[in-house]
Amino acid sequence: MKIKEVIDYLETQGEWVNRDCTKDHILYGNENNDIHQAIVCWVATLDIIYQAIQNDCHFIISHENPFYLASTNLPHPIIEAQKKKKELLKKHNITIYRCHDLWDLYPKYGVRDSWGEILRFNFKEMKAYDYIKIAKNIKMSFDDLISHVIKCIEPYHQAGIEVIGTTNKTINRLGIGTGACTDIFTMSKYDIDACIVSDDGINNWVAVQWAMDNEIPLIIVNHMTCEAPGIKNMAIFLNNKFENIEFKYVPNDYGIYHKEK
Repeated sequence: MKIKEVIDYLETQGEWVNRDCTKDHILYGNENNDIHQAIVCWVATLDIIYQAIQNDCHFIISHENPFYLASTNLPHPIIEAQKKKKELLKKHNITIYRCHDLWDLYPKYGVRDSWGEILRFNFKEMKAYDYIKIAKNIKMSFDDLISHVIKCIEPYHQAGIEVIGTTNKTINRLGIGTGACTDIFTMSKYDIDACIVSDDGINNWVAVQWAMDNEIPLIIVNHMTCEAPGIKNMAIFLNNKFENIEFKYVPNDYGIYHKEK
């Protein structure tokens, strides 16, 4: 089966995706190559590319951009790192396709819904194709919620979390976002008691300052951690759709630790 057949199927999905301006396209390689296996990952690091080479795999689906940044004004180290990856991909005839906009909001299997599922609360979509979900009736102390989240993310290579704000609070309404789309200003419209956000979805000089002034404590998880459950489910989804290709989820398993003195 050709790579193009997989891509064509994916690109028939997702009415929420603006196909005139989307991140979802081939980043490197040839869609006409025949394949019998594929790697699905959060981002195609050098380690994952080497795994593809070792396993004679010629197709990688990457949720994030493995070339770091798209610009005509790049730091020299990024340019050199891009070259290194592209030379490896060319030498071993590997195609990389980015599946981002589709998979963020794909029902049940996608990033948003998979993240809500592993947290084991009854999160509800606020409006169609929204990145924000809210759970009501949590009825937990903030300290207990912190412990609960840590247990939920243990399988995804994050040990511990960063917490900002008072822990002396009972949480009834909890907001989450999707990957880096963890906009606390949007969540606050739903009268939340706390937010779970990603480290790429907030900044300290605006979002954190505003949250503290409004007494909204934050639980901060790594961007990869909160998206990994959905990427794992992408492999399951694709294996159910394509009998002649084996889709293997390969985690970005570098550890994320919060150490104390």
